Amino acid sequence: MNGDWIKYKIEMKDGSSLIDRFFTDSSYVNYTFKKMEMCTNGNPTHRVNEVCFPYSLNQNFIKTSSTSGYEIERVKNDTLILCERIDGMEIDKLKRFYFVREQKLFNEIKIEKGESKNQIANEFYTPTLRSSLELELNKAFKNKHSNFKAKGVITIDLKNREINTLISYSNTSDSNKIKRVRKVIDKSYKLWDLKRFKHLETLEMPFVLKDEKTKTFRGISMKFFTNSFYQLDHFYGGDTRIIQKAGEYFNKAINSYQNKDYESSIKNFTKSYELDPKNIDALYNRAAIYYEIGKLELACKDWNELSELGQKKGIELLKNNCKKTTYNKELS
Repeated sequence: MNGDWIKYKIEMKDGSSLIDRFFTDSSYVNYTFKKMEMCTNGNPTHRVNEVCFPYSLNQNFIKTSSTSGYEIERVKNDTLILCERIDGMEIDKLKRFYFVREQKLFNEIKIEKGESKNQIANEFYTPTLRSSLELELNKAFKNKHSNFKAKGVITIDLKNREINTLISYSNTSDSNKIKRVRKVIDKSYKLWDLKRFKHLETLEMPFVLKDEKTKTFRGISMKFFTNSFYQLDHFYGGDTRIIQKAGEYFNKAINSYQNKDYESSIKNFTKSYELDPKNIDALYNRAAIYYEIGKLELACKDWNELSELGQKKGIELLKNNCKKTTYNKELS
């Protein structure tokens, strides 16, 4: 089991489709096992977010704390399947991870790309940074941050040992900001570990970046292998202000329900879910209230939506309670 593993699929333990703020089925996840230490990392170019902790192994259970760990459902050659185990947590909240060995995946991509000396990197076929490029950019901007976005391509020229940065889009009219971004990136050649790419002359790396200046945050964030600003936001968990507001509505909904103010509770669960569709508990709770007050058709509508989102519990509730509704014709 020791070594680097790359996630290629995630699902919930009960078989439901994954709905999570930080994880998607296509998001990058790396688990590393060494001796009795386990490390997790969600950044393919730099382990800035890596978290390591000791573990103990008891038969097929990796114990990482007194209340949690991972069940080893399969480990064979280049395949590893782990499932979360957390005391007191229901199976529809636990994740199952499917992994392949990192080196095997890298070698397969290398063969697939063929003999070309000029290639495009992806999150599974990339050099790594010895230091965060975001850190270097933030140092260069010091406290002179503003709100702007940019996207482009970094070309690592291995033959001439240099980097050339093309900015293909920016929403700022201040050319000095773009020049500063290019200058920092162009000077970053020595930060890259390029051992596995000696067979190439050039390697292209698409990227997006965003500089933010708000009351609570200022700084530059960056994501490689995409030209989507949406993916950049998702990589950092989304807009924290919106998520926080959604949480406030969710808490109001709980309080209203406890005070038997069902109409207000439904209203607040609705607002919470509209702001944060990743929080499907708001939808489950709204459906439960509809069911409790006798509005079965509306409850079935919510369970149907959860079913379409691939949620096993939603499918079961729809099947068991909505046989006479239009939402469950195929199940009746």
